Amino acid sequence: MGQGVSAERVNPGPSGVIPTPRWGTSGRVIPQSSSVRHTAGMKRSLLPLSLAAFSLSALAPAHAATAEVIDAKPASLVKVLGDEGYKPELRPGDDKTQPSIVLKANGDSVYLYFSGCKNGLCTRVTASNGFEFPKDKSGLAGKLASWNSQWYSQAYEDKDGVYLDASYMLTGSYTKANFVAWLGAYLDELDKFADELY
Repeated sequence: MGQGVSAERVNPGPSGVIPTPRWGTSGRVIPQSSSVRHTAGMKRSLLPLSLAAFSLSALAPAHAATAEVIDAKPASLVKVLGDEGYKPELRPGDDKTQPSIVLKANGDSVYLYFSGCKNGLCTRVTASNGFEFPKDKSGLAGKLASWNSQWYSQAYEDKDGVYLDASYMLTGSYTKANFVAWLGAYLDELDKFADELY
């Protein structure tokens, strides 16, 4: 044993095996009872770290499964809509107009207008649908204000009729699942709006 320490100074453990001596900073053997207290203290201080490591490892799979990120090209959105069973028609636009998509949903035409397009990429798409004015327009402003205070989509009155719009940002790309969820929410609101308008 080193530094003149004999095995007799270390008490055998419950199994009768003499534990390996632990050396302190002064070169002396640390008594077994002290090392047990020291180890127990370490276990208590390591517990929060162990729990933190476990909780982070539990979150890791959520970040590992990533969805496909889709670019902000109108043609890419046409593919997403086609994959979901819609029959989108792309209108490419020209020098004066931005691209747009027309599709049928629940028997109605829904228009998706792109904006901020440059070099084939667009910053936003807006779903829009128009309605004829209700026969009684006297409470229309109040209905629109009430709708706009409660729903994500926005209703407004124009000279041609009443419209319901909702915008979706394409800047920085998007996922198919997120866009499809947004469009589904808009279509649900479109049905509710028609019921409230008439």
